[in-house]
Amino acid sequence: MDERKRVLHIYLHSPWRQAAEAGEVNLFRRMQAALPDWRLKFHPDTPAERLKAPGRGGYGLFHMQAPNGPRILCLRRAYILPFWRIEAVSERWLFDVAQERFDADTIPKDEADGFVRRWRPKLLGDGASRQDGYVLVPLQGRISEHRSFQEASPLAMLETVLERIATRRVVATLHPKEVYTPAELAALEDLERRFPRFTLVGAQTPALLLGCDAVVTQNSSVALHGFFADKPAVLFAQSDFHHIAGSVPKGGLDAAFAALDAPPPDFARYLCWFFRRQAINGGAPDCEAQIVARFRRHGWQV
Repeated sequence: MDERKRVLHIYLHSPWRQAAEAGEVNLFRRMQAALPDWRLKFHPDTPAERLKAPGRGGYGLFHMQAPNGPRILCLRRAYILPFWRIEAVSERWLFDVAQERFDADTIPKDEADGFVRRWRPKLLGDGASRQDGYVLVPLQGRISEHRSFQEASPLAMLETVLERIATRRVVATLHPKEVYTPAELAALEDLERRFPRFTLVGAQTPALLLGCDAVVTQNSSVALHGFFADKPAVLFAQSDFHHIAGSVPKGGLDAAFAALDAPPPDFARYLCWFFRRQAINGGAPDCEAQIVARFRRHGWQV
């Protein structure tokens, strides 16, 4: 192989890049072990640096950014550490896992139950799962916009929930990393006035998730975390974890909301499949083999 092709260029923001260069990031230590004859070279994660990537030769990894060359892939955390994905695109709903068919029968029950037993307290604490009579709607960003991967804007989604679920309270939360405009906040306050059953609270908490009857969202990871507490979900946007949720993009509104009252899916087997079978586990003994398999899946000569 050409020497330039033995370099893997990785684009990271600070201070993560400096930690990776110092050998302090487990994933990249495992990646170096998976590619012992390669050199990992770290670059700042800026638009200017990413534009240079196709001309640098070798191969490249962007963090959560769209690849811009044939030998560049996207690296993204699979919601909880140490699980990761290496994909040819940056949109989660186009990831390989989103196209796969989930078959619960392929996952041993003991393995699935053990997986949830280990991870549930890490994500949700030790509180009991309850049904306190409300639907949780974790909002994300740009709530007045209807984007291409969504079936409705988040504000329209919220109004649909209030109209369709008349017998339960609805609690919406704001995303802690998003900035909401005065107009967006005013629209939410208007919904509170129009629908006495609706309450807007601050940031999402495990207690809110443990106490809800169900989750309705665009594609927030809160719905995925809710699976650890056996909470059914309705998704208004395309997602990589749509398989056991009511999905408006896949089946329309009626079918999606009917899923809330249907027999519950096998949450434990799904979570085990989604993370242990479909993601790279940075803490697994065979992590290096998983990394190599993903690179080969995308045509890399490794």
